[in-house]
Amino acid sequence: MKNIFTIIVMFAAITFNAQTDKEYFDLIKKTAKVEAKQYVYTGLNLNNAELIAFDPVFDQYLKEEGRIMLSKIALFDAYANNASTYSDEQINNLNKNVFKYDLQRSKLNKKYYPKFAKAIGVDKATTFFFLKKYLDNQVEMAKLEFLAH
Repeated sequence: MKNIFTIIVMFAAITFNAQTDKEYFDLIKKTAKVEAKQYVYTGLNLNNAELIAFDPVFDQYLKEEGRIMLSKIALFDAYANNASTYSDEQINNLNKNVFKYDLQRSKLNKKYYPKFAKAIGVDKATTFFFLKKYLDNQVEMAKLEFLAH
């Protein structure tokens, strides 16, 4: 469990400008995905049939969520690197974009809930979203701590 938080903190705080940084970021992203999947699978206590049904849906969910999160991370990265020079208008635009990406994630969750419920039942689908919310909160806390320093 401690490893996942270390990786998530690195994932949330990393900046990437050069090709080598992008490769490093991709490695961290893949590692974080594996750690998150292990956390979710352990928390859901899936049997083999559930795992077979859930895994491809979860992979697709993570892929779609990843696109949203990369955009949101880029906002935080830009802000962290330029906060002292941001005008009020730029900060307002940043906040509007954060809200937009949060709404996209909510819509994604709504889209995938019936798919997860079909694959693993409503109880485990609900548990999945509780586990996911916990992980998301850890990432948000890491970003806030990063921005505060």
